[in-house]
Amino acid sequence: MASLFRPNTALLASFGTGLIIGVGGTTAYFRFLSMVRVVDELERITKAIAELRSEVQDLREKIPTRKRRSPGGYYSTATSSGETDDEAYEDAYGGSSDFENLNDEQTELHTKINSDIAPTPQVEKEIFPEVDILLEGRDEDKFKAYQLLDSNRIKFEKDVEFYWRLAKTSYQVSQIEGARGNKERQKELVYAAMDAATKAVDIDEACANAHKWYAITLGSIGDYEGTQAKIKNGYTFKEHIERAIELNPTDPSNHHLLGRWCYGVYMLSWIERKAAATLYAAPPSSTADEALKHFLEAERLRPEKWKENILFIGKCYIQQSKYKEAVEWLEKGQAIPVISQDDKTSQEEIQSLLQKYRGY
Repeated sequence: MASLFRPNTALLASFGTGLIIGVGGTTAYFRFLSMVRVVDELERITKAIAELRSEVQDLREKIPTRKRRSPGGYYSTATSSGETDDEAYEDAYGGSSDFENLNDEQTELHTKINSDIAPTPQVEKEIFPEVDILLEGRDEDKFKAYQLLDSNRIKFEKDVEFYWRLAKTSYQVSQIEGARGNKERQKELVYAAMDAATKAVDIDEACANAHKWYAITLGSIGDYEGTQAKIKNGYTFKEHIERAIELNPTDPSNHHLLGRWCYGVYMLSWIERKAAATLYAAPPSSTADEALKHFLEAERLRPEKWKENILFIGKCYIQQSKYKEAVEWLEKGQAIPVISQDDKTSQEEIQSLLQKYRGY
């Protein structure tokens, strides 16, 4: 601010004391007007009070003495000569109870309206811990989590925490529906999950979970959009997972997903590689060793609990022809309880691989 006024010092000085006197005179004038207004207002209020006192006195003379309910709940027998102005006013209009009841009803209605239309953010967000617990449970729990979020959409228009959870639940329920043979419903939910994840990233680019679920749902719609779209989406998938790891390196699922990308690229068929070569000058490439590194990091962060991750560790060792290590890991995975649909799918593949490679 000093630099702003410094070049104008000469200009301000040219006004001299005239500017100062002008400002002071204006201030005094407005103070005088304020005092006049205050005096007028006091006179008006004094006159109004006198009129009210006269009306109260008339009421005292016209209304007979009666018993009044005291604040304590019993009846008072005080005469009008002992009443205060407030008491006379209450008696004249039949007591204050009706007004108190009406006020209580209005307060209750106001509270209800505010609760229905605009609940506090803290109350809204209380559903997130419940959803997180449900998502760790069985298939029925995942359906409950989806229904809980879906029924609260209107309350979370701009909440990234809501939208990445909605993407997650939509995706997980889609997998359950697919396993039950409801393929159309599965497809519908997959695209709904993609929409929710897209909105999550748009709301907050710095949210790791938003990027993670964007990548997962992007990968899942590749099953419906052909080889070229799948390859194009693959690059975007990797970018979002790497961004998720950058934002949250301690999340084991991010490392697992990057391992899945590496493994998927390594396992591309000859036709898929040719298709990739026509789309990009340098098609994606990876190795089983690179994929294994990411799966082992996920296992380090979440040891001996994740059946699907352990399955892919075993599959990487198989690709390296290290069958003894593969069987050891697959047996660890087999011992983990089956809880989710992903667990069921992984368990079936683990058992199939064990039957094939146990004898090596």
